[in-house]
Amino acid sequence: METYNRILESAAELFANQGFEAVSMRDIAKASHLKAPSLYNHFRDKNALYQSCLKFVFRQHNAQLQAVFDSQVSYETQLRGVIQVSLKRMADDQNFRLLIQRELLQNDQQRLKFLAQEVMADTCDQLEKILKHLSPEADHHFIITSIMSLVLFHIQIAPMREFLPSGTSQHLDIHYLSDQIFQLIYQTLLPS
Repeated sequence: METYNRILESAAELFANQGFEAVSMRDIAKASHLKAPSLYNHFRDKNALYQSCLKFVFRQHNAQLQAVFDSQVSYETQLRGVIQVSLKRMADDQNFRLLIQRELLQNDQQRLKFLAQEVMADTCDQLEKILKHLSPEADHHFIITSIMSLVLFHIQIAPMREFLPSGTSQHLDIHYLSDQIFQLIYQTLLPS
């Protein structure tokens, strides 16, 4: 298991920094301190390794989200928790953030489908349940994708903030961003 995890950690960093196409199995083997043929004892090909890598990188995030979903707090508080956990993860884990960004930019339909249906589906389904409790008639798909885009963009834009009008250090604070995104999304859920 130690070797398996070492491979996934090395692969995650390489895929995040260089992209799927630019990384070879030899590169991953070298970064994992293995001989290339040894990788095939664990993964049949680069695509299988990449899929395992995505699951590995998302596993911790999904576990943190599951703790929010399992909490015995109001649906509003759960929604706030989902946003805060997602912002923190996006800010703290560069490989997590870069893998998502690369997938969106590369627009490979098979990999995007895998990411959406095999890696992110359970947490998105649970988030949708929260949204249904808060506002049954809302466009839940739109709200879920809006949360994703706001979380990703606000972390992604951080290096540029100081050059934008009215930017302050407050705009880099995860709690402040979380509260602002929550308020924006929550207003969308309220009946007109």
